[in-house]
Amino acid sequence: MALDKPSHLQPEAGGSTWLSARPASAITAALGLLAFIIAAVTSNGIGSTPDYRITVTALVVVGMGCVAAIARKERGGYPLWVAGLGLAVISIVLGWFLMVAIVIAATAILILIIHGLM
Repeated sequence: MALDKPSHLQPEAGGSTWLSARPASAITAALGLLAFIIAAVTSNGIGSTPDYRITVTALVVVGMGCVAAIARKERGGYPLWVAGLGLAVISIVLGWFLMVAIVIAATAILILIIHGLM
């Protein structure tokens, strides 16, 4: 006598793709990427912070997308909405983030050069 799998372990009907089964999470990730791109384009320089009127509004919109993805209980969609939220948060402090990233990259390159010489 074979046991049937519970309904939550059954394969999804309709053969939908992984991304199309999580629309709120995918939209949230796309909005986070859009917020990051807009903040990068509208900032005045590499060390300056973008306009808070744009970035905070984008963060609120992405946050609402996160709430929608959680409310829909999209199983396995959390990497998408977490990535979107992370990009939206980084867009607020984009200048600081880029400066720290440059310092870390330069330090790593210098460590590799010194390691190769010794």
